[in-house]
Amino acid sequence: MKFKEAVLNIATVYQQHQKELICYTTRITDCRESAEDIIQESFIILSREVQQQHIENPRAFLFRVAKNLAFDHLKHKKVTDNYAQAQYPILESTIEAPSIEQLLADNQDIDLMRQVIDELPPRCRDTFILNKMHEMSYGEVAQHTGISESGVEKHIMKGLRHCRNRLKNLKNS
Repeated sequence: MKFKEAVLNIATVYQQHQKELICYTTRITDCRESAEDIIQESFIILSREVQQQHIENPRAFLFRVAKNLAFDHLKHKKVTDNYAQAQYPILESTIEAPSIEQLLADNQDIDLMRQVIDELPPRCRDTFILNKMHEMSYGEVAQHTGISESGVEKHIMKGLRHCRNRLKNLKNS
């Protein structure tokens, strides 16, 4: 019978204090969803503890447990944020937009690359563009163009060699 009374008391305590506990925990965590999870965990802990000991003031117990869980949550969040920042530092840093000069230089590089690719023989150019620009595999390019995979490979190597040499010559002049 003691178990049933404890369940009833917990349900009553839950109804009486859930909202204020969520508000309190939300102020600590700055996240309502996390606060709700923490309050749920707090009531689970309360239900376990009621079975093992007499709790004089369930409201105070819940607030203490919720506060401890909220601070544990914040510590865990800080650790995971620090880990993520260490793993992926670019995600946390502010990325500046490219300057007008940089955009113009990039556009000039793109135009130059188009010009160099246009110098390729038609079959070589088509094969090169399908592989490099459309990211098709050698097999897919072979099916699309009707030439063998080794032919595709030779065209792409020829295209790469041509682009490398022409860009080197253009940049040096």
